[in-house]
Amino acid sequence: MKRVLWVAIVGLIGAAVVAGYQIGSVYLANIELQSDLKDLSSLTGTRIGLVDPRSTDQIREQVIEHAAQYGIHLGPEQVNVERDGEGKDGTISLSAAYDTNMNVFGLRWTIHFTAASPRS
Repeated sequence: MKRVLWVAIVGLIGAAVVAGYQIGSVYLANIELQSDLKDLSSLTGTRIGLVDPRSTDQIREQVIEHAAQYGIHLGPEQVNVERDGEGKDGTISLSAAYDTNMNVFGLRWTIHFTAASPRS
């Protein structure tokens, strides 16, 4: 009887670890995307003269590429780029809204995320 109880406990702990990993990886991907949005919006290369100013569409494509690295599939309509000013004195605010479908042990649900760079 004790052996069955131990197998059940180990099984439940294993199931919790698998479910936690699947759910946690989605939240971690959102945190990583949010960090990338902060970096992309800082315009550091433009401010010190290393790169030419990027167009709104170029920035949007960069956000989509960075999101794809984390398994987040974004379309151009899901990425919002707001510019204020030009050149070294300009600021950019980035945000992306998307849904992720979860399927853990046959239970399905959708989680909505909004990743955004801090406002300057």
